[in-house]
Amino acid sequence: MADAAPTAARGVTRRVFFALWPDAATAAGLHARARALHTECGGRAMRRDTLHLTLAFLGNVPQDDITRLEHVAAEVRGAPFVLELDQLGAWHRNRILWTSASAAPQALVTLADALALRLREAGFVLEDRAFAPHITLVRNARAAPMAQTCPVLRWPVASFVLVASEPTPAGARYRVLRRWPLR
Repeated sequence: MADAAPTAARGVTRRVFFALWPDAATAAGLHARARALHTECGGRAMRRDTLHLTLAFLGNVPQDDITRLEHVAAEVRGAPFVLELDQLGAWHRNRILWTSASAAPQALVTLADALALRLREAGFVLEDRAFAPHITLVRNARAAPMAQTCPVLRWPVASFVLVASEPTPAGARYRVLRRWPLR
């Protein structure tokens, strides 16, 4: 019976991703934008505490690999930057409404590329698609937004995080596991 716990622990996984996590002011601005889009287009506005920009999605990772992920992330270097969110869009097939920057800062692209490279070198599997920086604001939208531009929301980015997605009856709950500063 003593061997049951270690065997069970090896099978435990966590659904994780690396992301940019907004400060309180940016989260409030993003949530206001989500509510406005919800009013215009229907669907389900994302909760304020779930708003983020995904840098690298890993999916279900064995619990034992979380420490290794943290070590990989600690090796990634990046400079702080300001993300100017001035664009709205829709993915019609998925019925998702999002916001993004019309011009992604080079520091953002460099950070995402460096993180993906380090993760792959460490043997982690990532989605095989181009990095498309965006923040999902509404799911199950009935229509696309009428405007494709919006007032600029300036997001000062000074760190990135590792997040666990934990299922609950009310939907996924995101928990920041660790943060790394950009210098």
